[in-house]
Amino acid sequence: MKKNWLGSVGVLSVAFAAAFVVTGCGSADGYEGSEEDAFDADDVAADEEMELGSLEQRLQNCANPDGTNAVMAAFAVSVGQELGRWQSVQDFEMFTTSGQSESSPGMQQAIRLRSGTGTDGKPRGKSRCSDGKCARTQAILDMQYEQIRNKVYIGAETGTAKVLLDPAALRARMVAKVNYEQKACDDNAADNDVNKCPKETHKLVGAGTASLGGCGVHYKFNVTKDATGTLLYPAQLKWKLTFADQANGWVDFRNLGGGVVAIDPTYGLNEDGTSSTGSCTAACTKVSTTSVAGQCCTCGGINKTFLKAAWSATTYLCQ
Repeated sequence: MKKNWLGSVGVLSVAFAAAFVVTGCGSADGYEGSEEDAFDADDVAADEEMELGSLEQRLQNCANPDGTNAVMAAFAVSVGQELGRWQSVQDFEMFTTSGQSESSPGMQQAIRLRSGTGTDGKPRGKSRCSDGKCARTQAILDMQYEQIRNKVYIGAETGTAKVLLDPAALRARMVAKVNYEQKACDDNAADNDVNKCPKETHKLVGAGTASLGGCGVHYKFNVTKDATGTLLYPAQLKWKLTFADQANGWVDFRNLGGGVVAIDPTYGLNEDGTSSTGSCTAACTKVSTTSVAGQCCTCGGINKTFLKAAWSATTYLCQ
């Protein structure tokens, strides 16, 4: 079992639907001609081998010693929901801060949203979000800073376990994964190679949640080729999640077939799909664009009420 992301890193649990059919997408815009024939017997065999391996891996994938495993997975879901893609090198950048907050100058490295137009000629970062600020994604980025130290707890999916999030660990991990590892993967991209980031672009649209096992509820996305059409290499999307650490068991990427993929963060940090205990929301920390202040919540098995965090208009603490 993973002990810490800086120590012995565990393996990503990945399961692919063997019955995936390329023509199963309703809205599609795939490559034309012979490139569609790239899904041959070799590709199917490779996917089946990965599925068999991943079934063994899923037995030990929910360690969360400093809280960052769950938060990184929630980050991936929020990015998919608000920005409609996993293109972190385009949408985020490293900058320097004091480590206290995003607006405080200093020499600590952290990650923030970009804005404007990217090198792909498309809107990037905040410019992709309907509210112009990506409020839910920003709430998770704000957890990188010392302003949240000793305040943000991450609860387990079941039971009374909870851990205190370490902002310095999250900050360092985001910098390493977004600014370095994802960039290296994208720089070495190749289509139709299950061990590399894909070159083909993609579009994500949230498709609700599902209970698929793992560490929590899975968030589903309809995925197509960037404009319209069938994504030819959906299995390779797991590498576009390098920014969330694709060796993070809480991500638990699934290719469900028919143009649907899913990942698996903790409950509470993403707005929908939250669990409940009776009439109380089961979440130590809740991200919500509508106020839940004063509502009943359960953290570590104890009923309390949500209080809006001092540093964020969309973060609520069960206190």
